[in-house]
Amino acid sequence: AIGVAAVLVWNQLSGDSAATSGAPRKGEVMVAPGLKIGGPFALTDHTGKAVTQEDFAGWYMLVYFGYTFCPDICPTELSRIAAALDIMAKQGPAAAKRVKPIFVTVDPARDTVEVMSDYVSAFHPRLIGLTGPQDAIDEMAKEYHVFYAKGEAVGDGFYLINHSAYVYFMGPDGKFVTMFNGGTDGTDPEVMAEAMLRYVNGAPSS
Repeated sequence: AIGVAAVLVWNQLSGDSAATSGAPRKGEVMVAPGLKIGGPFALTDHTGKAVTQEDFAGWYMLVYFGYTFCPDICPTELSRIAAALDIMAKQGPAAAKRVKPIFVTVDPARDTVEVMSDYVSAFHPRLIGLTGPQDAIDEMAKEYHVFYAKGEAVGDGFYLINHSAYVYFMGPDGKFVTMFNGGTDGTDPEVMAEAMLRYVNGAPSS
């Protein structure tokens, strides 16, 4: 994750930037100038439906990559995302309805449709789980500059996966808007919710 962070992250911001027209960016992460994040994908959601980026056209997407067997980082981050969505729903219900929260597995060998269905429902009723062939997962992860690598087997064939933990906020045109810290230093749900409300309610997405 460190190598990806060095390439992807330009600076931690607490001030202003052109991307937000002077709006404060507390809790957000700025990426290296000119770096493209996001792109087309073709996967299967947790209900078994084939989906592509076109199914999310017109919606904001809050995207997180992880895996269901993750012992700590993923459950923590998905709980933050769920809390941020609930805060949004209270403070700006119309804006909240425009956001699709998406959990993309980097471990499709174990994270089948059935596994993903049970998992995402435990965090938030609106959370969408995406899985699919490993090459399709690899391609989407590449578009988002996500790092992950399978670790050594532990015990009876069980293994962990090292992965980056950023949370990506994408615009209704499919373009990158901003990203939040995940993991042990993850962005607070209140800050994440405030930022999303600000963007959905009129801040530019480029």
